[in-house]
Amino acid sequence: MSSGPSPRGPGGEAGASGPVSANPYRISEDWWSVYLGLLLVVGLFLFFLAGSPLDVLKQAMPVAWPRASLGQHLAENWTAYVWMYLTLLFLTGIAVKGMGQRLAHYVAGFTVLFIGAFLVLILGSQQQLKTYGLEYPFWALVIGLAVGNAWSGLPAWFQAAAGRTEFFIKMGIVLLGANLPFTTVIRGGGWGFLEALIIVALGFCAAFFAARRLGYDNRFAAVLGAGGSVCGVSAAIAVGSSVRADKREVGYVVSLVVLYALVLIFLLPFLARVMGLDHVVAGAWIGGSELADAAGLAAAAMVSEKAVEAFTLVKLNRDVMIGVLAFLLALAAVTRWEKGPGGGTRPGLRVIWERFPKFVLAFLVASFLATQLVVSYGDAFSSHVTAVCNTLRTWLFTLAFLCIGLGTRFRDVQRMGAKPIVAFTVVVLVNLVMGFVLANLFFGGILARPLS
Repeated sequence: MSSGPSPRGPGGEAGASGPVSANPYRISEDWWSVYLGLLLVVGLFLFFLAGSPLDVLKQAMPVAWPRASLGQHLAENWTAYVWMYLTLLFLTGIAVKGMGQRLAHYVAGFTVLFIGAFLVLILGSQQQLKTYGLEYPFWALVIGLAVGNAWSGLPAWFQAAAGRTEFFIKMGIVLLGANLPFTTVIRGGGWGFLEALIIVALGFCAAFFAARRLGYDNRFAAVLGAGGSVCGVSAAIAVGSSVRADKREVGYVVSLVVLYALVLIFLLPFLARVMGLDHVVAGAWIGGSELADAAGLAAAAMVSEKAVEAFTLVKLNRDVMIGVLAFLLALAAVTRWEKGPGGGTRPGLRVIWERFPKFVLAFLVASFLATQLVVSYGDAFSSHVTAVCNTLRTWLFTLAFLCIGLGTRFRDVQRMGAKPIVAFTVVVLVNLVMGFVLANLFFGGILARPLS
């Protein structure tokens, strides 16, 4: 995933105003998700060691109602929700200020977004609705879509928070690492990498070939292939920049990613239920088929927590390939596609590091730390640290899913002709078919069952 601003949509944050510094360690959402995600894990552990665990944050989660009294829960735990609001606002506000954005706008926008997430979590905890799979990811997306498409554009002060989809998702994924044993990551990550490698290779080649057959040039074909096979909006923008593609064509691919990612959010969990797929297989299938991290997490969360774990192992492996792909395509562009004598400047290996999603490293660090601490402190660590991380992660994911809906514009897709849609449909179908086959092979027990 790219670390810079990107258009709105599943897996992409809204473009922000100009940064105050060109230092990527200051302006990159990727790096800030690393800092804050690990700070939360370490900070919660230090509070636990000091004998003052932040258990109050665990209470900021609506009870299943009407089995339990929602009114009584809110009356007894309203301070927990205030602390959750202040904690998330303070930490994310530090990042926003550090990235050179207007803090006052962000505070106002985040406040409204938090209230929306609060209402979504209440709706998603209703027992009868949950039996039909209508939990918080579904309601966050539906409400976000309804609000986002009811107006021609969101106010700037609200967009300052609603455009932070990737930031919320990346922080949440780092916290997910604290709940996923490192041994599981290692055991399942190898199979996840193999599935991701095959998906990216086949998907990119299919999209590139289809786009070339339809008359598009190499640059547009490269952007189309990256957007459909790697990690959606971020991959399209990263590769578009690497090969110097036309910005309008990158915009076309971004719109297609948004459209298809939205459809797959609802389609994949539905198909998984109809076919009676094991939740691990369903999560691995979503990880190999979805186009963006945020959209894929929403789809996996509609299945189960186990599906989220399998999704993460596959999708993060697809994400890390963006650096290598951007480097290889930039090399092809300057050596084969550039016109005129001399071509362009050859890219260095630094491109791989620049495009590498840094939050993946933080996810691994959080998993390793938590695994070691569970061994040392046992259930006490899980109860006072991991449980709080899970509650924070649920809030961050809810905020991100709302942002997906708010940032999706159906009318953007109407500006494209049929050809880009045909080419992009090819890669989506390849992802779906191969993702299903590979998920069953590598996670369903045919060759391996790493998360059983």
